[in-house]
Amino acid sequence: MNYIELASKIEERKAIVPGHRTCPGCPIAIILRTAYAATDKKIITSSATSCAEVTTTIYPYTSWNEPWIHSVFANAAATISGVETAYRALKKKGKIKEEIKFMAFAGDGGAFDIGLQSLSGALERGHDFVFVCYDNEGYQNCLSIDSLIMTETGLKKITEIKKGEKVWAFDQNKHLPVLKECTGVFNNGRKRVYEIETIHQNIKATSNHPFLTLKRNGRGKENELIWKTVSQLKVNDEIVTMRKLYDKGKAYEFNKIKLTKKGDYKVNIINDVKLPEKSTKELMLWLGLYVGDGWIREERGEIGFALPENTEERKILLKIHKKIFGQENKSKDKYYIYYNSVNISKFINSLGFMQGAKNKTIPSWVFTLPIDQKEEFVKGLLMSDGYIYKKKKDSCRYLSASKELIKRLRLLLQTMDYRVGKITIQKKPKGTFVVYREMLNDGEYYSICFSKKDKWDVKKYPNQYKYQNYFIENEYFETRKIKNIIPRGIEQTLDLRVDGEHNFIADGIVVHNTGAQRSSATPYGASTTTTPGEKKEFQKDLARIAIAHKIPYVATANPGNLLDMHEKFRKAFEKKGPAVIIVYAACPTNMKAPEDLTIDISKLATETNFWPLYEVEDGKYKVNYKPANKKPIEEFLKMQTKFKEVLKDKNEIKKIQQEIDDDFKELLKMEEAFPLK
Repeated sequence: MNYIELASKIEERKAIVPGHRTCPGCPIAIILRTAYAATDKKIITSSATSCAEVTTTIYPYTSWNEPWIHSVFANAAATISGVETAYRALKKKGKIKEEIKFMAFAGDGGAFDIGLQSLSGALERGHDFVFVCYDNEGYQNCLSIDSLIMTETGLKKITEIKKGEKVWAFDQNKHLPVLKECTGVFNNGRKRVYEIETIHQNIKATSNHPFLTLKRNGRGKENELIWKTVSQLKVNDEIVTMRKLYDKGKAYEFNKIKLTKKGDYKVNIINDVKLPEKSTKELMLWLGLYVGDGWIREERGEIGFALPENTEERKILLKIHKKIFGQENKSKDKYYIYYNSVNISKFINSLGFMQGAKNKTIPSWVFTLPIDQKEEFVKGLLMSDGYIYKKKKDSCRYLSASKELIKRLRLLLQTMDYRVGKITIQKKPKGTFVVYREMLNDGEYYSICFSKKDKWDVKKYPNQYKYQNYFIENEYFETRKIKNIIPRGIEQTLDLRVDGEHNFIADGIVVHNTGAQRSSATPYGASTTTTPGEKKEFQKDLARIAIAHKIPYVATANPGNLLDMHEKFRKAFEKKGPAVIIVYAACPTNMKAPEDLTIDISKLATETNFWPLYEVEDGKYKVNYKPANKKPIEEFLKMQTKFKEVLKDKNEIKKIQQEIDDDFKELLKMEEAFPLK
């Protein structure tokens, strides 16, 4: 068979149809399609929870054009063995005449680690099925694209973060905020996510994403901080959250804008105004009022505020507007104030607060300001769409039609050491009064309550308070109990990697670097989020474990050699009894390598004997490929950033090379002793 014939077979079978959400460069779809093209019989597949399962079954859609069963992480082999047993029983009774093949499909977790027990049981019992492990050398963990990240230049969506930017992280030795460089941002496809809620924060992440958690060791023992994945977290676990950031903010210098002048197209009159060059307390108060009660119509040069007459808010606005812009008010009525200036409207539009009640937001630069300017901005918001409850220790409530604005306000308040409640949603019918105004249409509003935190009298009961609050003397961080862990379905996710501390602050919570976690298939020397320097153990040899079960067929395969992989799938389906094929699945996210190099790296894995191609049929060995000019392992390692630490040590490289050479020599000896004709 040649590549054209194989492509034709894959197209004819149409097992996995377009529409899956695997990441760019991911070989999973190639592996699956090649497997299905190896037989013309119907195949029933059990797929473990994994990248393959999540990316091909985006509710309510699926890319599968074949009978398919979703099994939990650990049970793909056990599930398909039960299906195969039922099939044999029904066929024996004459209720099924058709010949059907069975396949289980799993990643590292469902094969090397938690799934190994069910796999071993199915092999030992001799079920007639093909088990396929796509080995991507780790577990991928990531955050929802909704996540907001604290950076040197303010709050940003995770989708806006660029490689080289500095983000705020948690210094694990000093317990202080520290700026660290982002070393990579990766699209990790659509994944199943869970929402973690505290009384003050919420964040969405995949089940294997680690959070910094307080471990209480009991009275008289020192508590400690440990990393726990979402799957390990429980309600009432205490996670580390941001209390405030350094008050090292400075006035923000605005970018110059192109001003409209008299004589421009359709411009006969220009009102002389002065525009601020940098942020001030007065301007931030004005902007708080604008976000809550203001609008601009740039095409008409109009700035308006919904501030009724005889209110303190109107008096303050009239006063500070004149001070900031040097402009007197010439137009107002019982409910509204109007100013006319094309250049002021241009200036305000350039600041990033957006327009329209449902679209208003707080731009990144506001998070970089000094505390006193942030306070004035919050004061302006409260003067517009807020309440202050004097009888409840000056607790406040702010309401907005913009969910994005409320989310960002909550995080802004947390940088200022406020106690902030959860976001609540209210549906308001037409005619309801909201902040003393009648609703003209049905609407949905979001609100938060907040207040200044009281200081603890640590000197009074130091030990008791310290036990109760691990960070009681820390200005910047605290712990919060988890209130809920809620499944939120499948969402687009991103990987973010931060140098040094290997963590960052997302949605006000300290989280570990996203990316790949260690599995027992992770190679020696690889850096992962759970082995930040380098892994010091060689990977588990799953092929040899399968061979030890004395099953009819075991093979290794590589998408870099499709014809060899297809032939091995063909043999596996023809065998009676269990067969295991372990496929090298180069994952760009895990490798920390460019997406367009997946196949090049896959081929190099075999050219260096890192991933030798061989098969064992009824105890007989055959090495399918023996490189004529074997390349040194260093060439393979250099193509993947995850090996950057081990590449600094020549002795470590020699150790890896020796292990690979010894393993390949042993394979050749087995082939010589038990040759497959």
